[in-house]
Amino acid sequence: MKPTSGKHLVSGIAVVMCLLLGGASIPAHGQAAPPLHNFDTDITAIRNVAVPNFSWHYDDYLQYAPAGVMLGLKAFGCEGRSSWGRMLVSDAFSIATMAIAVNGLKYSIGRIRPDGSRRNSFPSGHTATAFMTATMLHMEYGWKSPWYSIGGFSAAAITGVSRLLNNRHWMSDVVAGAAIGIGSVHLGHFITDKIFKKKGLNEAYCDPEFHYDPTVRHYVAELLFGRRFIIGAEGRKEMGEIPFRGGIAGVQTDIALAPGLGLTARASASSMTFKDASVENLYSTLAGGFYNVPFARILEFQTRVMIGAAWFQGECGTDLSAGVGLSLITDRHFKIKAFADFESIDTASQKPWLNSAIVGYSASWFW
Repeated sequence: MKPTSGKHLVSGIAVVMCLLLGGASIPAHGQAAPPLHNFDTDITAIRNVAVPNFSWHYDDYLQYAPAGVMLGLKAFGCEGRSSWGRMLVSDAFSIATMAIAVNGLKYSIGRIRPDGSRRNSFPSGHTATAFMTATMLHMEYGWKSPWYSIGGFSAAAITGVSRLLNNRHWMSDVVAGAAIGIGSVHLGHFITDKIFKKKGLNEAYCDPEFHYDPTVRHYVAELLFGRRFIIGAEGRKEMGEIPFRGGIAGVQTDIALAPGLGLTARASASSMTFKDASVENLYSTLAGGFYNVPFARILEFQTRVMIGAAWFQGECGTDLSAGVGLSLITDRHFKIKAFADFESIDTASQKPWLNSAIVGYSASWFW
């Protein structure tokens, strides 16, 4: 039996959650905010240094944008996967599943928000709603054009990042919300398919076969997060001369010049934490090349080498990076990746070179 895109999408998100939650604690009622040194606080530290006063609440509305597009297309006669009745029943099951899961977790776990306002941080309801509506659009119209899916999930990703920027959620809240949103729609469709069978399905609809063709050039847009660990120089770390760890968030793009081979570029920001718990951000831009090796039909191994510039403590220096990644193809146009990089930075105050290991994950769109 050939795997379906939905199954791979849900399993892929589950892998991301395991990668993330393995490094983040979720305190219960009566506990303080997450401890100083974990993935969540490292990512939040980037925001606190770069945009500490960010407060734009467009995410209150953006979370519903994919649903608005879906309903608009339906209202103007653009045929989707199913009839109005079948679609609304499926969406009702999805909304109920999402609402029960989100609110049940929020008020049973009682995790404090980054801004300290309330104890209902985990998971992110805005992100769950955004990814639920994006998956609804993907299921209803993604078979007609991948750009419906890419547009919907882009809006959902922006919503999730905005919850971080507004200091309303930790990173693990956002990833959990995304998983719940996606999973609720697949469950809603599963239940509806059992009830309706073939009734209400568009005759022109054809369930898209999961297929990844490595012989075709693919362009990739990627959103990445990870942790940075400074290698060696323990004495300098103890004296507070150099940082000892931090988080990294960034965007990356791959431009294939031939199948599996091409150019790659990355822009990122990293929180750099010192012994006294002070934090400064490092900003980096890198460009170079990549080589992909596909295997097992849904997996892809990548190697890459990049060179660029880094800005840290008011100085600009050379940035060298080499790394590997393992991607899981979760759908016809989406994949997630676990990666590990070695990065070396040279600035006037960081002599000798500041070496670090980065481990993290990313979510990608490819076409």
